[in-house]
Amino acid sequence: MLSEEQLSVLREIQDVELKILLELDRICSKYDIKYSLSGGTLLGAIRHKDFIPWDDDIDIDVKREDFYRLLRLLPSELGEDFTFVNYDEFGENFCDFIPRIFYNNCKVVNSFSLDGGKTNMAGDSRMDKIFIELYCLHDTRRGIVVNTQIFLVKTIYGMAMAHRNGMTPSTRYSELQKAEVGFLRTIGKHIPMRVLTKMYEKTVNFVKTGRGNAYFKPSVPLWVQKNNVFPKDWFDEFVRVPVREYMIYAPRNYLNMLESLYGDWQKLPPEKNRKPDHFKLEGVEIW
Repeated sequence: MLSEEQLSVLREIQDVELKILLELDRICSKYDIKYSLSGGTLLGAIRHKDFIPWDDDIDIDVKREDFYRLLRLLPSELGEDFTFVNYDEFGENFCDFIPRIFYNNCKVVNSFSLDGGKTNMAGDSRMDKIFIELYCLHDTRRGIVVNTQIFLVKTIYGMAMAHRNGMTPSTRYSELQKAEVGFLRTIGKHIPMRVLTKMYEKTVNFVKTGRGNAYFKPSVPLWVQKNNVFPKDWFDEFVRVPVREYMIYAPRNYLNMLESLYGDWQKLPPEKNRKPDHFKLEGVEIW
């Protein structure tokens, strides 16, 4: 259970993430780009009308026709307090295939490393900032097409893990899965990160925009991939839902999405699991 001091620090992190989200909302409104809250961020908005109290990240979904347009706009449209970094901007270091928007006026310790957070997973100081993550909803086709995409995304991720900065497979992996990742990492050491990135992009963009009958969201953690295939009509319309005193976009069928992702989404997890995942709560500096 988090102490009062830890909760206070976590609240500061959430405040910054909300600031980033509002900047994204400003840009999307300016260019008529629709986005939606996703995953635990959506769950927090609907269940708590806020963040999940112990959560320390914001995830955003954008349909592919708007996603790549948004990525082109962000570098020039973001205010001076923010920086956009795409997933292919870390050289030979793998930092997930996830674009991020960072808040410049802070310093934090990233949780994803083996040395107690002293070195982040990309070996890059930009990852020592508070960020939100952007996910693309790719057109796909149910059945063999999306199942093949899921298999290939997992395989490419496994090979890309060879380019992590001091990380091991998640403790949630089974022994077999850890062995599989170990094997894929051995192969991945011999494949440049730029090649793996092209393999990933070719895989997720296999079905042309408008040609699919579902959306596929390639994301981490990898064990939820099969749950990230959604009916397209869930995103035909968007509605505003409250996050604190602000109204933020969510998919029209957000209840169906929460049931798909979490089952009984109103049930709280065991107390031992109520802790932040992305940042250490010690050494946080915000100015």
